[in-house]
Amino acid sequence: MPQNSPTPADVIRLEPVGRYKQTQNGNIHTSGTHYTTQITHSICQSSSLVYNACDLGGVTGTESPAGPTKKSLYENNGVAACSQKRALCIATVVFAIFFTASVIIAYTGPQSECTCAGNKPPNYVDDEWNETKMLVPRATNGQIFPWNNIRLPTFITPTRYNITMHPNLTTLEVKGQVSIEFQVEKDTNFLVLHSKNLTITDKIVQDKKGHPIRISRLLEYLEGQQIYIEIKEKFRKKHNYTLNIRYTTKLNRDFEGFYISSYINNGERRYLATTHFEPTHARSAFPCFDEPHFKARFKMSIFRDRFHIALFNMPVINTEDVGFYMGTGLLRDDFQESVEMSTYLVAFVICDYVHQNKQTERGISVSVYAPPPYISQASFALETAVNVMDYFEDFFRVAYPLPKQDLIAIPDFVSGAMENWGLITYRETSILYDPNETSTSAHQWVAIVVAHELAHQWFGNLVTMRWWNDLWLNEGFASFLEYVGVDNLKPEWNMMDQFILDKTQPALALDALASSHPISVAIQDPSEIEAIFDTISYSKGAAILHMLAKFLQLDTLQNGLNEYLTTFKYSNADTKDLWNVFSKHTNQSLEVKVIMDTWTNQMGFPLVTLVREEDEILATQDRFLLTTESVNSSVRSMPKSKFDYKWFVPLTYFTSKYPEEVHTVWMNMSDVRIEVDSDVKWIKANINQSGFYRVMYDETMWTNIIADLRSNHTIFNPADRASLIDDAFTLSRAGLLNASIPLDLSLYLIKEKDYVPWATAIKHFQAWSRRLSESLAYKLFLKYMRKLLTPVTKLVGWGSQGSHLERLLRTDVLSTAILCELNETVFQAKSQFEKWMHRNQSIPADLKEVVYSAGVKYGGLGEWQHCWNVYNSTIVPSERKLFLKALGVASDPWLLQRYLLETLHPNRIKPQDVKIVLTVVAANPEGRLLAWRHLKAYWPNMQSLFGNATFMMGSLISAVTAHLSTPYDYYEVSTYFNGMNVGSATRALEQSLETIKLNINWVSQNEEDIYTWLLNYLK
Repeated sequence: MPQNSPTPADVIRLEPVGRYKQTQNGNIHTSGTHYTTQITHSICQSSSLVYNACDLGGVTGTESPAGPTKKSLYENNGVAACSQKRALCIATVVFAIFFTASVIIAYTGPQSECTCAGNKPPNYVDDEWNETKMLVPRATNGQIFPWNNIRLPTFITPTRYNITMHPNLTTLEVKGQVSIEFQVEKDTNFLVLHSKNLTITDKIVQDKKGHPIRISRLLEYLEGQQIYIEIKEKFRKKHNYTLNIRYTTKLNRDFEGFYISSYINNGERRYLATTHFEPTHARSAFPCFDEPHFKARFKMSIFRDRFHIALFNMPVINTEDVGFYMGTGLLRDDFQESVEMSTYLVAFVICDYVHQNKQTERGISVSVYAPPPYISQASFALETAVNVMDYFEDFFRVAYPLPKQDLIAIPDFVSGAMENWGLITYRETSILYDPNETSTSAHQWVAIVVAHELAHQWFGNLVTMRWWNDLWLNEGFASFLEYVGVDNLKPEWNMMDQFILDKTQPALALDALASSHPISVAIQDPSEIEAIFDTISYSKGAAILHMLAKFLQLDTLQNGLNEYLTTFKYSNADTKDLWNVFSKHTNQSLEVKVIMDTWTNQMGFPLVTLVREEDEILATQDRFLLTTESVNSSVRSMPKSKFDYKWFVPLTYFTSKYPEEVHTVWMNMSDVRIEVDSDVKWIKANINQSGFYRVMYDETMWTNIIADLRSNHTIFNPADRASLIDDAFTLSRAGLLNASIPLDLSLYLIKEKDYVPWATAIKHFQAWSRRLSESLAYKLFLKYMRKLLTPVTKLVGWGSQGSHLERLLRTDVLSTAILCELNETVFQAKSQFEKWMHRNQSIPADLKEVVYSAGVKYGGLGEWQHCWNVYNSTIVPSERKLFLKALGVASDPWLLQRYLLETLHPNRIKPQDVKIVLTVVAANPEGRLLAWRHLKAYWPNMQSLFGNATFMMGSLISAVTAHLSTPYDYYEVSTYFNGMNVGSATRALEQSLETIKLNINWVSQNEEDIYTWLLNYLK
């Protein structure tokens, strides 16, 4: 189609949506190329591109022509005067107006949205009121919204999006145009799609020949975030159509949708625009079918200034200079069309970053983008990404399907990272690594997160769950495969031993609550989706897949994954599809779906109890719950499981007589008997804690296991020692074991030298310490911890040498020694802190957390202020995170209160880091109540900062209440939140209240026994 030569006002062109426009009455008028010019001109008129400004505020309005006249009335010395008669007349008129208005208001009823005018308060839940509102959805114009379903109709299938976008990083204004090609599966006269906070300025529907179809009405339903478009004629079955929409919106200031972020470079604040669309935020950037099963191809064009770059899921194929406007040179980047993918995986970034680049063995371009001051910290992530991509291509035997893979550091980012296909976004601490400044644990974290997001490129992106109830299929697999990938890259890190510490044990802890949920959980309303981005979906999902991999064997696992990915590529699948493929590759010798349904479709897990009966051991299974009498009512009210809380358990074990022989027996939702020789003293079940269950031994076996642990603990490997510790302490928490058993078992730790058992024990010791902090046993317990820690602190020393696991052990042990006041460690750490603070002497990376914590905990205002100043000046993200943790261990409540108040200032502590601060202060006995009071006092601030729909709100509640353990604490928390709508935090609140009850019960039941045991031992 020929085009007119551009005039200066027409140089910014959005792709034309057609040579016609629609009037308000729905009539179509054709106007040749004039319409394209009109679109272009209107965009230029309202654009003001002044990038990299220091102020994100809006544009100042122009002065009204009446300005000088009004100004004279509002000058300090200005006086307005009138006669008495005129004043009386004015007063009479005003009184009459007020009287008339009051009568009208009295008879018409409240019209305001204010709660005082008769509406329900926004955070009050009234089931009847809510149900009524949902039954009759209303559009913004007051009409009944015709589509009464939170899910979109399935008879419309989008196939391609053409998106053009022009964000202004100064005014935050975004102008966009989207062209959506779709097919209709049945005759209909309407379509429904998603839109949130978008102002639609034009909409046009065309048939496949480009002919316009008259739109009879467009309705918007705000609560459902839906738009309904009705046409006069009908969409015909199996026909293709195109919907063109032009719209405006704003860059968000929170961390979802299309939002603004910033960083500091040489004292200057620089801005960037970035996206985060999972799970349902693409609709706030462009109108779309925002459900994961609506896969389509995406083509993108982005307008930017010449000082920025634009990134998309796919590479740039063309950059066009579109001239100058308002003194700024503009470019338009056109990107290659994507493969079929879900809307939540679309991503684009406009920034002034630099990058490092490398290629995989197959020639895929891999780049890491970061702000200029941070680019030197990108090398490790780049090396890891290239190696892990090569490994996953070989492991899955499925090629990575895109031509490039970008990884980019985003300064403001709530989660760890997001797996957008070909453009993965990361929090800075999840991608940047400085070998001189970053600790071993932070180093490992970067490798894990990079591997997690790369695993998603196959699991989640290439094959996507049909709906969010199978979120675990994405996250569970990525959480399992991240360890497999890093284990291949760094075998000396023993990642599969660490897997039980990082995934299995936390998942067992949460899933033992009555308020847990199944892995596959029913999701009706998209507002519920964020609540399942939790330990169950991620860590339990990973743990049961680890268990599955053990009993399927590696070859079967790989063959099954290859067929699954090949069969469902560029499409969607659900859990049963995966199980069916695995069953096929076992030659139907295992009915994988039957086995795994008992793990995914009911919450919880089994406690396998082993009881010796002469030459047999009876193994029985029952659901394990951390129940107390006070929560039994909630347990009884839980829905029944169709499996009656029984599981198919692959019970692995070895015996004291033949510890090198591994046995497996299946508990098929039943009990089993195991024959053993008469001279077998014990069996150790759940080898390497690879099964997702706990084990309870009878009293004699516990005694024999503990005796052998104390005489020669190397009979058990490190993972098995860790699982014994974890089971014993947890069974005591559930009231199934006297507290003396885990204490007796822990005595062997005086000889322990391995990381995973020590890390498991430290986790439980710290939990006991916090619960006992107001009890008689507290000081004795700290003394006992010091006794256990003394030998291992001497073993790890204060150097920086040793293997990866030895360095992890050094940090954990010395940090714990600081918290329990081990004098030798405190003295050494304080000495290093003084030299660092006053002489600028460097500290080895793995000792920084220890030294900073000691300086703050045993120092005063001067030490705290020095750490705060360095936190605000360092450009190493992992270093900033260390300071955030150390600043919260202060012993002075005044400092802790001051620290909590700093979280209210986003320019000092980023909103994404608020949880770190609240967690560490709540774990500090001096700050526990302060953290709770802070959350309570500033809950509305937190809601406005994060929004009720994000997982962050639930994590804040969990962090602040985890260590509360008195009846008054429970009363405080339950009373405050009673009747309040906490959105996606509802389940986290239930779990927190249950945890407080469990803490109360545990202290009351065990305090005396612990005190007596400690008193006897320490004598």
